[in-house]
Amino acid sequence: MRSSSYFPVFIDLSERKIVVAGGGRIALRRIRTLLQFTEMVTLVSPEALPELEALAEEGRIVWIREAYRRELILDADMVLACTDNPAVNDEIYGVCRCLGIPVNVCSDRRKCDFYFPGVVKKENVVVGVTAGGTDHRKAREVRERIQELLDREENGVEQKRKIIIGSRESALAVVQSRMVLKYLEDNCPEIEADILTMKTTGDKILDRRLDQIGGKGLFVKELDRALKDRKSDMSVHSLKDLPMEVPEELPVVCYSRREDPRDVLVLPEGREEPDFSLPIGTSSLRRILQLREIYPQARFESVRGNLQTRLRKLDEGQYGALILAAAGMKRMGLENRISRYFSVEEVIPSAGQGILAVQGRAGEDYAFLDGFSDREGTCAALAERAFVRFLDGGCSSPIAAHARVSGDGLELLGLYYEEETKACRIGRKKGSAEQAEQIGKELAAELKNGGGRELGKKQNEMEAGGERA
Repeated sequence: MRSSSYFPVFIDLSERKIVVAGGGRIALRRIRTLLQFTEMVTLVSPEALPELEALAEEGRIVWIREAYRRELILDADMVLACTDNPAVNDEIYGVCRCLGIPVNVCSDRRKCDFYFPGVVKKENVVVGVTAGGTDHRKAREVRERIQELLDREENGVEQKRKIIIGSRESALAVVQSRMVLKYLEDNCPEIEADILTMKTTGDKILDRRLDQIGGKGLFVKELDRALKDRKSDMSVHSLKDLPMEVPEELPVVCYSRREDPRDVLVLPEGREEPDFSLPIGTSSLRRILQLREIYPQARFESVRGNLQTRLRKLDEGQYGALILAAAGMKRMGLENRISRYFSVEEVIPSAGQGILAVQGRAGEDYAFLDGFSDREGTCAALAERAFVRFLDGGCSSPIAAHARVSGDGLELLGLYYEEETKACRIGRKKGSAEQAEQIGKELAAELKNGGGRELGKKQNEMEAGGERA
C-alpha cells in the first residue's frame, strides 16, 4: 500500500508533452487548467465535446481523433487517463508505470502518480489545492477562498477574516451568540463575523424529558456537523448544555465570564406565592431532588420549549411556578419576572451554569478570543466538568457542581446521586485554582465512596432560605 501523502511540487510544463486521453467533461476541465501553463497538450479521443473541438480549431491543442493506442503515449512526459472506460484507463496506467511516465487515472485515485489539483493563478502567484483525491468539495471550498483572497487584494479591498458563528435558533441562544459577535466587532477589526442559526434535534422533540431521548447532546449534533462541514467556524453553547465528552476535533476553545449561576423561581404574572395545586415546571431531576427539601408539598412536571414558550405556559395556568436559570432570564432582559433566587447551597446549579463555551476546530487559530476568555470562568468550568465526568454523569444526570474562584483559590460544591441506592450526597472541597480539574476529580471520588452528607440532613455551613427578588 503506497503512502497517501503526496509532496507538492511546481513543474515547468512549457517544454513537456502532455497527453490527455478522453474527450469528456473531466478532460475539458483539466485541459483548460493546463493551458494556463503550457501549449503542448495533446488530446487523444475519437470524439470530443464542442468546447474541445473549438480549442483544436483555434490551434491551442493537438487533437488526435483516434481511440487510444499505446503508441500515442510513448513519447509523453505526463499522461491523464480521462476516458469513460475503466479498462482503457487501467491499460494506460500499466503502460505508463512500465515506461516511468507520470500518470493520473481519473477513475481510480489509487492509480495516480500525482493528483490533479485545484489551481488558483494570479499573475506570478500559483496555488495548488488537493484533499488527497478523497474530498473534492473541501478542496473546491479552499480553492474558492484563496481565489477570493487574491481577488480582494488585487482590487485594493482590505481583506478580513470571515468567521461564521453557529447557534441554535432560540432567542436565548441567539442573544448569547451575539455576545461573542459584539466582542469580535468591538475588538477584532480584522474579522468579519456573522451568525448561522439552526434548529437542533433537542429543539424539535418537546414531548419527552431529555433523559428519555438521549440527553442534552441532542442540542449540539447539528452544530457539530456544521463545524465539521466548515459551514461554521465556531459554535456558542450554554456550557451546561454541552456534553461532558466533546470530539477531539471540535475542542472547547474559550470559556466566558460567568453570569449569575443561581436557579430561580418564576411565578405567573400577578402572583406572589406558588400555587401548589398546580405543578412546578422543571425538566431537571437535579432540581427536583433539591427542591423537594424546600417545597415538600409540591409536585413537579416536565416543561420543555424555549424560554418564551415556558413562560407562556406558566401564564396560561398550566403550572404554578417554573424553575429556571437566572443567567438566561437576565440575558433575555426578564429579570423582573424572577420571584426568588435560590442560593447555590439550597439548589446546587448544573455544572457550567451561567458560562458560555465556544467550540472550534482542532488545529485552527482562535487567539482572537483571548480577550473574551475569562480566567475565573475557565477554572470553574474545568473543576465542575471534571467532577461530573469522573462520575460518568451525562447532561441529563441528577449531578450538580458549582465552583467559586477567589484569587488563587477555588472551592467546589458538588452533588452526587447514586442510582442504585437513591442516596443523594453533597460535599465540598477547596484548593488551588490551578488544580481545578484535580479538585473536581477528588471531590467526585469522595462522594462516590460515601463521603459528604446525605441530602435532607442539616449541615451548619449550608445557608438557610433564599434571597427574595
